[in-house]
Amino acid sequence: MDAFAKSRLEKAFGGGKLPPIHLFETLEFSTVVKAEDNIGIELKSSVVVSIPFESPWTGLIKVGDILVYLNGYQIGGQGVLARFIQTIINGQPCAKMTYKVIRFKRHIPRPSGFPPLQKHESYSTDTLVLYNLKKVFHLGLDIKEIEGKIVVCDLVENSLGDMTFSVGETILDVDGEKPLSCTGFNERVRKSLLIRNYCLVTVEIPSTDPLKNLLRNQITKTVKEAPRIHKLPPDAAAYGAEGIAVLRKFGGGEQLKPILLAEPIPKSNESAHSQLKIEEKVKEGDVPSGWNSRLFVRLPPMKSAETESTFQQ
Repeated sequence: MDAFAKSRLEKAFGGGKLPPIHLFETLEFSTVVKAEDNIGIELKSSVVVSIPFESPWTGLIKVGDILVYLNGYQIGGQGVLARFIQTIINGQPCAKMTYKVIRFKRHIPRPSGFPPLQKHESYSTDTLVLYNLKKVFHLGLDIKEIEGKIVVCDLVENSLGDMTFSVGETILDVDGEKPLSCTGFNERVRKSLLIRNYCLVTVEIPSTDPLKNLLRNQITKTVKEAPRIHKLPPDAAAYGAEGIAVLRKFGGGEQLKPILLAEPIPKSNESAHSQLKIEEKVKEGDVPSGWNSRLFVRLPPMKSAETESTFQQ
């Protein structure tokens, strides 16, 4: 890691103590970018904080990556990145671009010095790394106590929690110490982040579909019963307050009309039965990468014209 890359890393951690170097890796990604694609990445202090789904870098660069170089140019922020992209495009319809990034390792083997874990049948464990990037990201982690266990119930997209955890993980310990409550977990995490800017969280995950379904139902029940408080990030809250003030000032007291009106559904003479259709084959797709959960299960195959004809024979 050269001096410039290290300076970007130090800035991401607010100039504090850096985690061990083995928790980072340097990667390169290349793709052809069209002139109309724009930047395709949102940065904050050289750290990727958002990637639009239509971005050419989707599936390559991840939220949390630190952009260091673009085609050899040093990246110092969003404005610098935009100028470099325009320089590389230079009136062409498209151009090949290569990013060099620093990526944080999210999963590591459990340290041998930690207390041994009691293994449970049909469950697996994983050790996650939570980094102190609170000057760039919000924590965005919603945990609840379910039957004496601390369970990840919800995550805010593009947050520290979303980068680290998945819905359905049960927290076993933090840096080898078992928290007894959600408050104890928060205090132990805060202590570790203040001391060394990262902590290790060991989680347990159900391995079978019945256990996943059971935990999903428990999470749903707990979340419904608990009062939910949806807090806006400070920047979003400021923009929201500004927008409301403008509406109150220029609205004239009249009720606001919606900007988008739904198109009326055209009436059809076709019966509901004639609109039903059975597909020739079952269409399957991968789980979207944005669905951050450990509780997906494999459903039985759907009926189709192909499966029904085979069954009748």
